[in-house]
Amino acid sequence: MDGVFLRKKVHIWYFLLAGCGLFLIGMYIFFSIVDPEAGSEVRTFLIMGILILLVVMPSWLFNFRAFLHVDEDAVQGKYHWFGRIDCKLSEITFVAARVNTLIIQLRDGRTHTIMGIANPWPIASFIRRRIPFEGKTRPEVLIEKRNNLKAARKKGLISVCSGVALMFILIFVAVFLTGEREMYEFSQSDWIVFTIIGVMEIATVVAIFYFANQTGHKNIPIEKLQYEIQRGIIETQPLLPGYIVGVYADENYTCRIILFGYPHDNAVYYVVQEFVSDYTLTKTYASETYETRNDLPESFETLVDITSKVLR
Repeated sequence: MDGVFLRKKVHIWYFLLAGCGLFLIGMYIFFSIVDPEAGSEVRTFLIMGILILLVVMPSWLFNFRAFLHVDEDAVQGKYHWFGRIDCKLSEITFVAARVNTLIIQLRDGRTHTIMGIANPWPIASFIRRRIPFEGKTRPEVLIEKRNNLKAARKKGLISVCSGVALMFILIFVAVFLTGEREMYEFSQSDWIVFTIIGVMEIATVVAIFYFANQTGHKNIPIEKLQYEIQRGIIETQPLLPGYIVGVYADENYTCRIILFGYPHDNAVYYVVQEFVSDYTLTKTYASETYETRNDLPESFETLVDITSKVLR
């Protein structure tokens, strides 16, 4: 399976903007040669030209010649400006998909976040079905870890919101302490107050970005633990009694489907089990009886067959 990267359809704008940037730089060089003393006066051309190129070129080259190939054994690819991935599926511990983004987490702790990809969900599904799952840690331990991470994420969100609120409070404090005067009317003491408040504002912004970054980094570990908890329970919790001919799960392991049959008969039916709040699998649906397995809904083809893991 290959990744489909989103390509920029309108290249003419990049050419025009890059041309403008080069033109302004050329104007600076031209005027500097014609009138060396005017160098400082036309320096704006140089600065504007460089700024335009600094904006246009990285955007233009983002995912230039990018590719992603996934097979039964490995993942190889080049993405963004300098990103590269070349690993075995056995080295991957978790994979997740977002809108136009694929996230691959490796055993050594590295995480590849590949943006600008049009088919992240099919690739994530392909990889997730093939990566190994040990499931040695008891679900109770994983649940505790997940709860601790969620609590830490909640504290981080509170810190971010508190920081945003503090920014506005500091603005009102600065206005109050300076008597609502315009900056050109500031006295020396007003400038001291303004400087102190400004430093506090900068420190607050830095703290907001820090806590937001730390909070965001907890999302994938929480999602990974959730997946491991659900998969571990689905593959280990006792099955319902009956003549079982197959056991399946959806690729995210949010439910378990048990296929029942009858001795000396081709007829089958299935039962769906879903999680309740305490991570107990509860029967939520029982199907009608089908004459053969070939008559089952087409959705069965998308399920993960875990019969060999459960019926040991």
